[in-house]
Amino acid sequence: MEAGLQRPCYFLATDSNYFPYACLTARRILDVSAPIDGFILHVKVRESDMQVARRLLGNRVALLDVSDFMDRVGFRFGTYSIAAYVRLFADLLPQFDSYGRVAYTDCDVLFNRDINDLACQGLDAPLLAAHDDYMYFRPSYRKSLGMKQGAPYFNSGVLVFDMDAVRAEGLLERTRQTAINGKMNDQNALNIVFEGKWQTMHPNWNLMSNATSEFRFSQAYARHFAGGKPWGNQVGVEPEALKVWRDLAKGTPWCKPFEQRVPFERGVIKRFLRRFDAVAGVFGRDVQRRRARYDGAKMHRIYARQAEAGEIAVQFPEVLGGFD
Repeated sequence: MEAGLQRPCYFLATDSNYFPYACLTARRILDVSAPIDGFILHVKVRESDMQVARRLLGNRVALLDVSDFMDRVGFRFGTYSIAAYVRLFADLLPQFDSYGRVAYTDCDVLFNRDINDLACQGLDAPLLAAHDDYMYFRPSYRKSLGMKQGAPYFNSGVLVFDMDAVRAEGLLERTRQTAINGKMNDQNALNIVFEGKWQTMHPNWNLMSNATSEFRFSQAYARHFAGGKPWGNQVGVEPEALKVWRDLAKGTPWCKPFEQRVPFERGVIKRFLRRFDAVAGVFGRDVQRRRARYDGAKMHRIYARQAEAGEIAVQFPEVLGGFD
């Protein structure tokens, strides 16, 4: 399909607890992006928070209550929040019928670059996603999911769906069934079903700290706080990023969680302890052994080259990076 016909949009999905953070993420997208349709799909949100959201976002982001929809589909199991699975129903929501490209972002992502640049880039697979290097430290985990040996694994915090391909191949329907049958989280189910069907995303679109100071908020197209949360323990959250969150929340009742707890960046001790990974690896701890051989800058360059070439995610990325 021609790029001009790939009409893009983006969405977030949240329950009442994460709704404020979803709104702030969306507000940041508005601040750094050209006009694009956006949605927040929410479940059982308080009216007081809805009023704040309408004031913060105006009519530029549609607030869509999917509580009744999720109740009707009866998607229930385990202890996982139902909001985590809303993204798996994008093919059934009529609001997305007219969009060829649908970008999804978690609520703990802060964009520095126009989301149109993400949603409208060349895509030769049903899904665009970023490698999750932490999972390559645990090869047995992918095996336990029934994935092929050396299968690449992506983080689902920032995704772009080619909805025509997703609908044609029934990929989200298969993902839902996989999650139900395996009683597993949404990210694992997505990785199983989309194995061999996803294209490498530039790592700057889903930049995670991985408890290092090697990759910083300032270089991120979109910074994913997958570890310490800006509203939680704030471990590994850069002070400049925390300030952006505070500025976004200014004038709302959502400010307090973003107050800086200590006058420096937390996570120094954790980064220091990782210097001893090589020693821990000697005693058979495979995660530490692999992590000690991991070169984050090297992998960033590899993934960036793959993304720029529009490559489908390759097998055995840990072998390619030399830390298997």
